[in-house]
Amino acid sequence: MKKLTMLILIGVLAMCMLVISGCSSGHRSEMNEIAKYVFEMDEYTELDYDAADAFYAERNENWGGGCSAITKMIDGHRIVGRNMDQSISNKCAYIIRTNAGKYRTLGIAYTHRDYSPDYEEITEKGISDELYKVLPFMCDDVLNDGGLHIEINMRHNEYWPNGDDKFACSGTSPKSNKRVYMFELPRYIGENCATVEEAKEYVKTLNVYSQNYYWNYCFIISDSVGHSSLLEFSANEVNWIDEEDLADCEWLEVYHPKAIAQTNFYLNELAWAVQDIKSGEGRYIALQKGIDEVNSRSDMYDLMRKVQYSNYYKDYDECKNNYFDPRSENLGEFSWAQYDILMDPCFEDESRVLINEANDKVNKMSMQEKRDACSIWQSIFTEVVDVDSQEIFLRLFEDEEQLYLLTLDETRRINSIDEW
Repeated sequence: MKKLTMLILIGVLAMCMLVISGCSSGHRSEMNEIAKYVFEMDEYTELDYDAADAFYAERNENWGGGCSAITKMIDGHRIVGRNMDQSISNKCAYIIRTNAGKYRTLGIAYTHRDYSPDYEEITEKGISDELYKVLPFMCDDVLNDGGLHIEINMRHNEYWPNGDDKFACSGTSPKSNKRVYMFELPRYIGENCATVEEAKEYVKTLNVYSQNYYWNYCFIISDSVGHSSLLEFSANEVNWIDEEDLADCEWLEVYHPKAIAQTNFYLNELAWAVQDIKSGEGRYIALQKGIDEVNSRSDMYDLMRKVQYSNYYKDYDECKNNYFDPRSENLGEFSWAQYDILMDPCFEDESRVLINEANDKVNKMSMQEKRDACSIWQSIFTEVVDVDSQEIFLRLFEDEEQLYLLTLDETRRINSIDEW
């Protein structure tokens, strides 16, 4: 009897050790590393909205980044081009699929924030229970099987010289019983809406706020019906610019807008007129100048490569054929009026010297040194989204060897966009 009891105790102890071991390793078994710094998560079948709301409510830091996006109808398909431009870091990206709401979704989350563990910690321990629950609410893009795509860009903070917040957004619908941080919106909209019109109505039911009230995020929302609209928040107001209304946006005539696009400055009339800095104008103009030449998914990819944001090209020859000079944004913002002067061929020699001098400093750094510095910017992701076919073409880290095709069911490595 004593021997049997001892065997049972040993068995129980072994089971406890397995459980403890499993807990200490985090959610390692639910992650598949498809590339360094990039993980594919097992499909979520449950979502913890309360955990995500509480997570964001506790934080008040500026969560910025510089990105570019544009959308166009091509052969009856709504196509979205998108660069996510961030500083190089040791943080990780995650491909997120969910099957827990009204619609199945596919999303990409790049966790470059301070709260996120580094790559080395993730590979060693997996991710914590808290981060696992919140990851679906960190997606910079969400595509659903209802035929809707949402991409997110930042808007710079603005404030009056006397200290009053110019674009303060403490909440858009105070009477709503659901308070939602802006960065959660792709998840909320993607789980509940199939068209732009549904999204417009749904946003009215939410009390949307920005973390420190004036550092806002904005969204291009596109559907398979053919509609596309820009959603912006400022001064507790919800602002929409529809594709068919671009011709009536007289204040934007200076950019000759042909399509819904965004970089990092406000486009609604009031905010555009009073904001101090129009960061990313060079990229915005480049998108509008190049969109006429986009007649295929491959063309959209070429356009996004021409506006990619990188401050460590090997030399000037790598970027001189871009629609804009990446150095113009790294060395200080240029207004639209200066843009054509900057791109004048007469200045090519001077530009070559300046760019190569800057690159000489950067290129002496190893990739690890650049990551440690966290100040070297590049297009972390370049995406082309076919909303109708519910597919995302993805290039990682400005690397033609890191090309993937994402669907709601799988992630597949491909050799070129022509395989799509």
